Amino acid sequence: MASIVQPSLERIVQAQLAVWPEHEDFLRKRFAATELGFAERVASLALRLAGDDLPRICADYKWMCERILEEELSFRRTGRYRLSTLAEARREVYDDHAYMTQYMHGVLLSHIFWANHTAVMEYYVDTFLASNPPGYRHLEIGPGHGLLLYFAAEDARAGAVTAWDLSAASLDATGHAMQALGVRRAPRLVRRDFADAVDDGERFDSIVISEVCEHLEDPRAALQSLRRSLAPGGRLFVNVPVNSPAPDHLYLLRTPEEAVDLVASSGYAIAETRFFPITGYSLERARKTDSTISCVVVAGHPA
Repeated sequence: MASIVQPSLERIVQAQLAVWPEHEDFLRKRFAATELGFAERVASLALRLAGDDLPRICADYKWMCERILEEELSFRRTGRYRLSTLAEARREVYDDHAYMTQYMHGVLLSHIFWANHTAVMEYYVDTFLASNPPGYRHLEIGPGHGLLLYFAAEDARAGAVTAWDLSAASLDATGHAMQALGVRRAPRLVRRDFADAVDDGERFDSIVISEVCEHLEDPRAALQSLRRSLAPGGRLFVNVPVNSPAPDHLYLLRTPEEAVDLVASSGYAIAETRFFPITGYSLERARKTDSTISCVVVAGHPA
């Protein structure tokens, strides 16, 4: 594979090829004739998170892709996701610490290697966050690997940054990620189920829920519950994939229009939509083949 000019990206790509040389064709397709500036930014952050464990994380990315391929084959046979309940996901994925560690390592690198994941993050940083008013109060639901939260925490225009997660272990991992990334102003990490009926009166100008809805049995009810936390004039950023089988995905959306309707039918006014197809596919081809499309929906309270 030809050398990539960006140093952080080159280092990660070469480390990945060392453990998975068969991935070269995919990576060549991913980075050919593509503006790599933002991917380089994400790669530099991933290297901070990886530390001395980059070879292991690259191996875990390969492992995750193999698990997703198994889910993809099942999806193509049955036309549905293999799991449908949170109890199943907990039993097979969430309660298995070793499994979750490998899985989250793989997800981290997917934000560099998968064009749709990188594109969503770039839109989030350069368009969504950049459009927030000075002093905005920001909330992220399920911060996971911490990359989205990092960009909000490092935004000098943000007044306060908060993250909610139901899992104490996940919040602990997010806290360690913030330290590894060297955030100058640590976000407030709160253990909370965002679908909880309790209303503490706290309101946010900017809320992001990215790659969470597909993990829920009833994302519509959860989004409806989240409305009370959105301040008047505030904006919600939803990122949810369609046709995206994975070991812990429960809620299947089949078209980008279904993703938009999920948000609209939860009581929000749609402001913007963006659809990003899987690596190597045009949006038209992804639609025709029922392939993964990352769907971004920006919305607010109805007028």
